[in-house]
Amino acid sequence: MQKTVTVANMMCGGCAGTIESNLSAMEGVDQVSVNVEEKRVTLELDEVFMPQIAEKLTELGYPIQE
Repeated sequence: MQKTVTVANMMCGGCAGTIESNLSAMEGVDQVSVNVEEKRVTLELDEVFMPQIAEKLTELGYPIQE
């Protein structure tokens, strides 16, 4: 399934790289695409793992904005 979320505190390519490398390494994540300008992260994933992904983004300092 594809899921797009908006995250806080993403300012640059370095932020995008951190998010992409950390989420790509997680179980259940097949693909990660990051748009810095729109502060969006698009994931191809097994939806069961979304709570862990949200937790990881918060740990990294990029919490999901509802």
